[in-house]
Amino acid sequence: MSLLRHRGMPLLLLLVLLVAGCTPETPPPSQSGSQRSDAGTARAELGDLRTVDPCTLADPVALQGLGQTENAGTVSLDYCLLHVKPNDGSLIQLATGELADTVPNQQGSPVVQRGPLRIVQDAPLPGHCTRQVLFADNIAIQVSADLLVGDPASGLCAIAQAGADAAVDALEQHRVGHRAFAANSLALVDPCMLLDSAVVQQIPGLGEAQPQPSPAGHQCRWGAQEADSPRVQFLHTAGDPPKVLHGAAVEESIADRRTVLSIVGGDPQVPLCSAETGHLPFGDPAAGQVEVAMLVVAVPGMTGIDACEYARGLAWQAWPHLPTSAP
Repeated sequence: MSLLRHRGMPLLLLLVLLVAGCTPETPPPSQSGSQRSDAGTARAELGDLRTVDPCTLADPVALQGLGQTENAGTVSLDYCLLHVKPNDGSLIQLATGELADTVPNQQGSPVVQRGPLRIVQDAPLPGHCTRQVLFADNIAIQVSADLLVGDPASGLCAIAQAGADAAVDALEQHRVGHRAFAANSLALVDPCMLLDSAVVQQIPGLGEAQPQPSPAGHQCRWGAQEADSPRVQFLHTAGDPPKVLHGAAVEESIADRRTVLSIVGGDPQVPLCSAETGHLPFGDPAAGQVEVAMLVVAVPGMTGIDACEYARGLAWQAWPHLPTSAP
């Protein structure tokens, strides 16, 4: 048996994978004396990528012409979530701000130039439409509209485009804000540094997997991000404290941290499980939200119980390396 597979109660989860401004920092000038410029890069435009407040890139007022718009609450350090309600009664979720490394426009998607920035208009999928605000270093701000309720023809791409335009306006008007985090915040720690890849590689199918960090340093991935591939994701996020939401989830102590493990949808045949532990308070104290460290394990061809055994084992390896949660 793998070292990661700890015996214990069958564990089970409903996985939710859907994550004080200050002046953006400017990177120091090159010390090489060369004429190379960082103008137009993500760091030049946004400052410290770890602390960007994605809600300063979103503008509910700019979307009011497309429907009633309101903030949908914090579920991530990386993106701001809005709900848009067009007049046809549909409900659309707009996520703005997550940074992603991109490859050159291989699919020939339309591109709109906005100064040094480019808006890539990805082809729509059923119930989904994305725009990418691309910087000179091929890091992109993701702006994604997803249909939650209603008519698939509810103008998803118009909403995604309006969200992308609002993000560019915020950049051009230097309105991007940053959150102030405590020194022991999860937001300032790259999860790739907290989990040894040699441990992840014990999971079947991940023997050669290498860590893939995200631009903002809040996520680390191992394995191909495809439904039929084994994979691990380690996220630092924020939202409500982890809860046991159904009978297919369990709370236990791992490395002296309260941890919730659960299988997606509560079905033991679904080979996807997460382990979550809360950290420092996040945002307005009245909201009761916290930073959250989350491990997600997918093992296609196995069961949810298997996935949770692996998630538990990874948590035992990772949690001791998290920052202290003491004030």
